Amino acid sequence: MKVITLMNQKGGVGKTTLALSLAARWHLMGHSVSIVDADPQRASVFWKQQQDAASKLAEIDVYAVKLPTEIRACRNLKSDYVIIDTPGTDKMTVRAAVNVSDALLIPVQPSSLDVQASAPTVQTALAAGKPTAYVVNRFVSHTALGKDVMQSLQDTPATVLRKAMGQYQAFPRSVGMGETPTSLYAGGAAARNIEAVGQAVDAWLEEV
Repeated sequence: MKVITLMNQKGGVGKTTLALSLAARWHLMGHSVSIVDADPQRASVFWKQQQDAASKLAEIDVYAVKLPTEIRACRNLKSDYVIIDTPGTDKMTVRAAVNVSDALLIPVQPSSLDVQASAPTVQTALAAGKPTAYVVNRFVSHTALGKDVMQSLQDTPATVLRKAMGQYQAFPRSVGMGETPTSLYAGGAAARNIEAVGQAVDAWLEEV
């Protein structure tokens, strides 16, 4: 079992989008997957509630938690992958998720302000001695801003995954139906993007 926490003290960076995308990809590859929704906004829970019973992703379990003890209990889940989606502000919740995790992913948007705002999150993650990697989200390739951000991240002590999550309408459209681009628009640009990011995450997890 791998327990992976998505964290960033800055909100709106795409933690849930990445969590759902990875969960769907691993599930469709034949792995058992659980999502632990520790964010009070309960976006992952909402996603599950919109899901049709006949969905290919119906066997992905989503658990709503709010206490550190509940987060620590995720180690008892019988899943190949457990993904913890954390809030941006509850330090006790985030600390519990960090402690129970095998690896930490930090989604960050491609702006210098977002990179700067994520610095305390990286420090917390590395101080815990956990393998930590940045995943750039809402990345637009072949732009000066995107290149500048990827370059600035090279100076961080965390790993920077070479594949980034792009901006596609398929993300919000599919999530609103309890799906992801991988399950709803297989073969499309967004699904291919998720596959590329997923392969990068897999390769990183094999190394750490």
